[in-house]
Amino acid sequence: MKSIKFFCLALACCLFSGCESLRFYQQAIFGQGELLLRGTPTNSVISDPATSAQLRARLQTIQSMLQFAEDELQLVVADRYQRYVHLERDYVVWNVFAAPPLSMLSEQWCYPLIGCAPYRGFFDEADARAFAARYEQNGFDTYVGGVAAYSTLGWFDDPLLSSFVFYSEPALANLLFHELAHSEVWLNGDVAFNESFASFVGAKGARTWLSAVADDDDTKRYARWRRGQAEWARFKTFVLAAKADLANLYQQQSGGRDERMRQRDELRAHWQDCYSANIGHLGNGRFDALMGERFNNALLLSLGTYADWVSAFAQLFLEVNEDWPKFYDEVEALTKLSAAHRLEQLQSLHRRGLLQQQNAHRTDHQNSQQVQCQAFADHILD
Repeated sequence: MKSIKFFCLALACCLFSGCESLRFYQQAIFGQGELLLRGTPTNSVISDPATSAQLRARLQTIQSMLQFAEDELQLVVADRYQRYVHLERDYVVWNVFAAPPLSMLSEQWCYPLIGCAPYRGFFDEADARAFAARYEQNGFDTYVGGVAAYSTLGWFDDPLLSSFVFYSEPALANLLFHELAHSEVWLNGDVAFNESFASFVGAKGARTWLSAVADDDDTKRYARWRRGQAEWARFKTFVLAAKADLANLYQQQSGGRDERMRQRDELRAHWQDCYSANIGHLGNGRFDALMGERFNNALLLSLGTYADWVSAFAQLFLEVNEDWPKFYDEVEALTKLSAAHRLEQLQSLHRRGLLQQQNAHRTDHQNSQQVQCQAFADHILD
């Protein structure tokens, strides 16, 4: 059945594609096909005497996580993650983001079955960088990011990959639950909705998993992961402020192109300097690579797609008394609404969540550290 689905999908891709798209889908078909053909049943890997003790223990832990996903999070696992593939590379795919130099609006690419998304994925890093280079030649900002895992939304039985199996346990649980959530609810063409929903399920599921199995070592690992998550949240808040500042500049529409490019470069330098001045609150160098040459419109747009509505889904989960099946039903109901009505509902959930946090006087001392970087777009136009 899975092989029939695979060839039907391949045929659909070829029938509805131009030459450039045909080359893209060819590499996607061969890349996915390789994963399907190379997978070894997890139980066989575990029982193989040649398997390292480290890999065997990790695969057994993953089996426990998947059972937990079914029993406690009510996620459908079925035959997903029942095979293991060792990759000869760090990432399974590389995503390319592209944006005009004076617009905070990402390029969009549309795909059969899943709708449109602001990225193009390649199984070979060289192909991804060549694709990005063509956009750069036309003056676009680009960002190429490696991806350790992705979901085929139930079309295929996604395998376990060497690119992620040795993540820390909290990060691994987060990833597995995140990807399983994509098969639970998917809204064609709405990346922010899909990724925010899966991000909430992944993070909440990881916390629940750790609380159920934690010993002292697990508690320490979870605390380290939470600190890392808090660092990332602060950094995301910082770069989204930079994104808003640049978007404000692009909307001004004053001056010629050369002058506006100069203003853009000055504004980017302002935020890079601000990052350096506040590096102690922004990861102590953890995000230096993102704030260097890669700091551009495409990078900023890539960072804005995964957490836009996490707070809304968190509030919805509370309002259904943390009942997972009911929560999934409510999320599915949101996908049936018109885009305008769905946005209204998500905004309302977000506001209620903020109000509840304020009423509870919940304080996160790490997140309360303020990074003082003033918006600069208005000043450079004076």
